[in-house]
Amino acid sequence: MSIQRVNCFVVTCDMCRTIFDEAGDHVIHFDTDLEAADYVADYGWAITATGSPICNRCAVALLCHRDEHAFSDWIPCYCRGRIPDHALFGCGLFRYCHRDGCEHTDTTTLAHLPTTDEPSIGC
Repeated sequence: MSIQRVNCFVVTCDMCRTIFDEAGDHVIHFDTDLEAADYVADYGWAITATGSPICNRCAVALLCHRDEHAFSDWIPCYCRGRIPDHALFGCGLFRYCHRDGCEHTDTTTLAHLPTTDEPSIGC
């Protein structure tokens, strides 16, 4: 039996410090930094222009922060008062970000929903 020291590469997100773990049960080790970058890119990780790896969750957060969220249309709540605050104050509207990995939601009521100006009718 032989025990040897082996040098390898692991990938860590530069934002949240998450270590790349493909299956959720062990850290993946790579022989080269280029092999590591190519491999994690196939799993949705971003590599910045400076070579910094960013996990898919942080990449989506950066995209939403830079470009704003990709919101759905407003959807009426149909909980019928099952949500405690809705039982007290009534149901409203909600929307969510369409980007995979972004869990941002937004709520409003009809009274606070932004409206557009209707064109004036000339006589």
